[in-house]
Amino acid sequence: MMLESAQLGLFLVAALALNITPGPDMLFTAANGMRQGARAGMISAAGISCGGVVHSTLAAIGVSAVVAASDMAFDILRFAGAAYLVWIGLRSLRADDTFLMSRGSKGTGLVRLFRQGMLTNIFNPKVALFFIAFLPQFTNPETGSMAVQIFFLGFLFSLTGIFINGAVGIFAGRAGQVLLQRPGAAKWIARLSGTMLAGLGIRLLFLEKS
Repeated sequence: MMLESAQLGLFLVAALALNITPGPDMLFTAANGMRQGARAGMISAAGISCGGVVHSTLAAIGVSAVVAASDMAFDILRFAGAAYLVWIGLRSLRADDTFLMSRGSKGTGLVRLFRQGMLTNIFNPKVALFFIAFLPQFTNPETGSMAVQIFFLGFLFSLTGIFINGAVGIFAGRAGQVLLQRPGAAKWIARLSGTMLAGLGIRLLFLEKS
């Protein structure tokens, strides 16, 4: 597979511009970073990007086209993703100060954050629709397998995302560290991050296909 350098450069510029635009992935990373620290924000971004690679694979083999064509498949992903985000948000709202002060330092906690980031991305049907609409615009059937090109471009898109969202997670984590030095701040951080996550879930619940 060979992509022309100009075509690849245009794709990378578009990918960076899209990833810089604030959206659910960025809010998810910021919420976890503020709640549990810079490392947690970075791990959340890595999980989201891993979910993007899954979507790249599904788009390459045609599964995402099924989601685009089937209202039932779209709704199943939408409801599952919304329920998952609301559940995570409610858990954050109920977290105590001890949990917040740990700042995501335990390995098991980081694995959970990675899994959450990956699943929230996988369960978002809009990502599937976006990949099958956006990625083929930068492919060329004369240069090789379309499936391989779509996967490669999706992988690059996810790679740019981990840097952008990771930076947001690190910034939010450091901001949260400063705020936690103030009395009672831990409770407000939990409420803010929980509200953000639950709000993302509610937003996904009312997401329309078109």
